[in-house]
Amino acid sequence: MNLLWIGCLVASLSVTEIPIGTELQYTGTLSPQSKSGQGNTGADDKTFAVTAVAISDSDGAPQLAWNLEERGGGSWTWPERFGAIAVAPNGKPNSPVLRLLQTHDAVPHPVAIRSPLFESLDKLAPDASWSDGRLEFRVARKRRVKDRDCWQVEVVSNQGRSQSLLVDASTGILVSLEQRVFMGRGDEYQLKMELQSQKVLSGADVDKTQTAFTSLRRLQGALERTGEQKVVEPTPPQLKAAQGMIAPIERQAEGTMWAKLTAIIARDLVQQERRLEGAAGLAKKFIGQVAPKSTLKFADGTTISTSDLQGKVAVLHFWEYRNENLAEPYGQTGYLDFLNGKRKKLGVKVIGVNVDPRIADRDNSAAAVRSMKKLQEFMNLAYDVAIDDGTVLGHFGDPRSLGSPLPLWIVIGPDGKINHYHVGFYNITPDEGLKELDEAVIAALRKQREAK
Repeated sequence: MNLLWIGCLVASLSVTEIPIGTELQYTGTLSPQSKSGQGNTGADDKTFAVTAVAISDSDGAPQLAWNLEERGGGSWTWPERFGAIAVAPNGKPNSPVLRLLQTHDAVPHPVAIRSPLFESLDKLAPDASWSDGRLEFRVARKRRVKDRDCWQVEVVSNQGRSQSLLVDASTGILVSLEQRVFMGRGDEYQLKMELQSQKVLSGADVDKTQTAFTSLRRLQGALERTGEQKVVEPTPPQLKAAQGMIAPIERQAEGTMWAKLTAIIARDLVQQERRLEGAAGLAKKFIGQVAPKSTLKFADGTTISTSDLQGKVAVLHFWEYRNENLAEPYGQTGYLDFLNGKRKKLGVKVIGVNVDPRIADRDNSAAAVRSMKKLQEFMNLAYDVAIDDGTVLGHFGDPRSLGSPLPLWIVIGPDGKINHYHVGFYNITPDEGLKELDEAVIAALRKQREAK
């Protein structure tokens, strides 16, 4: 029998093992706690489900493949909803790779979940205690739970009791978890997770599950995800590759834990195609045309119109310049600021445009401007940022109406015509920065020199 080894591989100690094909299903909640410590009504709870199965990787090494579903409070997009927890040579599962995504005060917070396989089974004994990094572990007692002999383990951090675990004494499988989680300015949540079922798949089902998962990982790799992205915006080549892969994966996933996920992916890829077609249509509509007559207003009351840019090369960057819900890559403003530093001596005018509907609201416009200025200070931006309630963006084509999020990048040549129009983030490498945008700027500068 193929086995997944958990525990410390020391000759004098017994090693715990669970069969390849063992499938574990968990459900859980993440609940905000009231300041009074009385819990909450349940209205703001996130619910989630985790399915994990023991399989082998391409080299035959053991791993725990997992699939995550979330409801309420935000969630990961599909490329981040599955993965694998590898088992290191010392028998310990690596961690953490399994995470929830919780939106708190408009900011998404990744929340790590403990592996379904306890990493220190060999240390579990009456009154045992040990340290692992900043965490202190203490075995409280042995309990009988759901016809299982379990160790109750208390985990303490520098913030006090952090986790309370029930671990199957014979297998090391996590039976239940209660965990304190802190977000924002010390706001407390309680995470609970409980094992609902455990079974061993047949050999044929293990093969199907493993084949589908291997294909899903290839698809995940084709999108070049870092694990931190909160949206799915594949480039045209990435989308084409994904579309060519998904139909066979759907067939492989039939009757497995991956079937629902692959159906979600297939639907999303259709939406992504529509998004890219819409963005491409906007670019085709505007490139080569004279920039729409518009006037940009700055927070100090000064203005600049597109006619004022005549004879210059200008870059417009439409994005939500605000310090709330701030996450990398920050609209790629850092790279844009670097480009501005390089090209402004050649006469290039870079203007950020803060698109915020609060600008049109007399009661909230000041808050919108404050938020923008905080971002400017945080990123130390040297280029000017105008304010727009969405009106100017509408003149240039609002990609959000077609399902494509900002930013929108536009290069206007010295003749007043748009020669570059790009929706979404650029695919970049740190050493090259905004290479595609810079090439468009250089091309516009070359035309300017030739016209003289």
